Amino acid sequence: MKKRLVSFIESLLKIFAVIILMFAIATVLIGKEAESFPNLFMTENKGIAITTFFQLFAFSFFICVLRLVFFTDVFLKKTNLILRNIFFFVLTIVVFVIIALICHWIPDRLLIWILVLASYSLSTVISILITHFFTKKEDEKLNDALAKIQERSKE
Repeated sequence: MKKRLVSFIESLLKIFAVIILMFAIATVLIGKEAESFPNLFMTENKGIAITTFFQLFAFSFFICVLRLVFFTDVFLKKTNLILRNIFFFVLTIVVFVIIALICHWIPDRLLIWILVLASYSLSTVISILITHFFTKKEDEKLNDALAKIQERSKE
């Protein structure tokens, strides 16, 4: 249990760090011109507001919970990788939309919603592909180690 909690906190902090980094870059690049997003870029390109930090932390927390649900041993055994990633992807978008609506991140203009969801979807797909790559590398290492252990036990 303690190990899972530590793993959850590590994942939460990593996800939060990546989201903050992406948001900080966006703030520097488009903060002054982002008048359509006053709740996210209320300080223009000067920094990130404390309320935005907490909102992004809540978003990170829910993404981490979804990750915990979809990438634990129980779910890993019962669902294939593609289906798991599709569920994860769809639910992260749902979480994003809910938090964006609650926090008023995106103005009530259809084109802006479409563009934001398209860019969020693209970044999520890239994130899933990167995660899959690292997971595959880790699996290869573990399989190699297991093969060596099995080889030694035969001797």
